[in-house]
Amino acid sequence: MSDYLPPPPAESWLLGGVTAVLQEGIGQQLGYWVEPGDVLSHDDGSSNGWQLAWLPGGRAVVSGFDVDYSTARAEADLLAGAPEWVPAPADRAGFCFWWESDGGGWRCAPGESDPGARLTGSVENVEDRLAEWVWERVPEEEPDESAYVDGFYLRLEELVAAAREQRVTDGELAAVLSYLADPQDFRTAAALAVAARAGFTAGTSRPWEAAKA
Repeated sequence: MSDYLPPPPAESWLLGGVTAVLQEGIGQQLGYWVEPGDVLSHDDGSSNGWQLAWLPGGRAVVSGFDVDYSTARAEADLLAGAPEWVPAPADRAGFCFWWESDGGGWRCAPGESDPGARLTGSVENVEDRLAEWVWERVPEEEPDESAYVDGFYLRLEELVAAAREQRVTDGELAAVLSYLADPQDFRTAAALAVAARAGFTAGTSRPWEAAKA
C-alpha cells in the first residue's frame, strides 16, 4: 500500500469544486475545474495536475502527474491489482488511486508511492493558497492586515459549509469574491452555474449520490 493516500474523494470534490466556483467568479486562473461527466481537474499551469472522476456506484478514480517528481508508469504497472471498472488514465500518469463506496478507502497498485502524488494529488492547504491571493489584495487603508485575512478565512469557511449542505447562493459567494476581485469584475451567474454543476446549490445532485446506470 502506498505511504500516501489522497483525502476522501468527496472532500477533494468539495474543496476543489469551491475553488473552481471562485475561479469562475473572478475570471482568473486558480487551477481547478468542474467538468462535465462528474470530473474535477487540477492543473497548476506547469503541467502538474490530476483528474478526479466519479463513476457509477459511488466509485471514484484519481490519477495525475508531477513533472518534477513523478515517473510515467506503464498502464500494467499503474493499474496492477485494480478492479476491471478502473479506467486507464487518459494522459501520462505517475499515480492512480481508486475508491469504492464499501468503506475500504483508497487503493492503488502495490509498491512505493509516486512522490508527485503528495504534491499534485490533493486539495490539502487550498485555503492557504487562496489566502496568499488575498494577502496581495489587502486594501492600503486596512489598519489590520491579519484581521482582514482572518475575515477571508471565515467567509471561505462559510462558503464551504454552504457547499457541503447544498445551499450556496449569491450571498455566500459574493462575500468571498469581494476578497478576490473588484465588484465590477464579479461573474456571479457563471460561478453559480459551476456551483450547480458541482452539486453545491439547492435541488442539485452530488456525483456520488446521483443514480447512474
